[in-house]
Amino acid sequence: MRKILFIDDEANILRSLKRLFRNLEYECYYADGINEAIKIYLSLDFIDMLVTDIKMPNFDGIRLLKVFKEASPRTIRVALSGYASVDSITEAVSKNLAKQYFYKPWNNDEIISSIRKMFSLEDEFEQVDLFDKVQNFENVKTLPRLFDRINMLIQKDKSIEEICVIIEEDLAITSNILRLANSAFYQAKTGNLQQAVMYIGLNNLKQIILSYEISQMKEALIKSGESIWKHAARTNNIFYDLYEKYYKKKVPSIVGTAGLIHDIGKIIMLQIFENAYSTEVLQQDISDGQITVLERSLFKIDHAVVGGYFLNWWAFPMELIEVCMYHHRPLDEHIIHKELVAIVTLSTFIEKKEYEILGSSFLGALDILKIDLDYLKPIIEKYENE
Repeated sequence: MRKILFIDDEANILRSLKRLFRNLEYECYYADGINEAIKIYLSLDFIDMLVTDIKMPNFDGIRLLKVFKEASPRTIRVALSGYASVDSITEAVSKNLAKQYFYKPWNNDEIISSIRKMFSLEDEFEQVDLFDKVQNFENVKTLPRLFDRINMLIQKDKSIEEICVIIEEDLAITSNILRLANSAFYQAKTGNLQQAVMYIGLNNLKQIILSYEISQMKEALIKSGESIWKHAARTNNIFYDLYEKYYKKKVPSIVGTAGLIHDIGKIIMLQIFENAYSTEVLQQDISDGQITVLERSLFKIDHAVVGGYFLNWWAFPMELIEVCMYHHRPLDEHIIHKELVAIVTLSTFIEKKEYEILGSSFLGALDILKIDLDYLKPIIEKYENE
């Protein structure tokens, strides 16, 4: 039975949590402070999940999360608070101190569902033996050559539009900003970078970018990282054209980075496996579909699963999680937003110039949208010579 430790200095909060979890499938423990929490921790062989308040009078919740990350890295850490400074939220989200953040007062169904989902995802991820690597993976690292350009614009108080033009060139920093904006603290629920920056604010954005400066990709991996970004950036442009052609309306903000974010798993795998991934996968002259087969053969997992896992972990909108998880499998029965996934699938084929292969995922996406290859020809012709 899974063990959950709840820590909060407010007695009424602990009573509410006891009522909520009383008849569920977990063995729950409750502490009103750090001393009691340590006693409980030492009395048990293992705690599966820690849910702690951020602001407590005698011991900061952020410090507690850091202690548990060091002492018990396999414990899932969750932050719970009615008030926390922006600095605290930024630290908890960006440094993987907390896998999720719930804001008081919480929604009972949402917190139960989220906890079950976290356990389920953890089980799935442990099965492919990547847990230890993920624990050490603090955030998706950005390409260092873009930092100076971004920081210079921010320091000169340029407009959000000008700043976002530069940020969008970097898949990793884009994902980190969207990740924070979609956390429970900001609750932006957007896939649009400009809206995300507006939610966070430019002053806080400066802190975020500076905090990521220490997380630079190794020079040897920069070229591989840039190739992934170029594919993602062009795919996003094609996605916009195809979406607007199909729906005859502008792309909604919540899915505004669907094409840009769909291959975030490749960036993550490049960071985790470094030269092995760059040499044995990215430098191979094979189709995008064959890449996932090769990844599973070499690393027991593919970039779509890795990317979907992290987007879910970072509380991205479900639409973007599905795009990342299923853009190679648009016919998967678990997909809710089938047409959106199909549009991204076709966009990746057009960008890679692999539409003539007529693979099963390409044909499946056409079938979902009820269109044929002729429908795509104007968009194909626009991009094939770029």
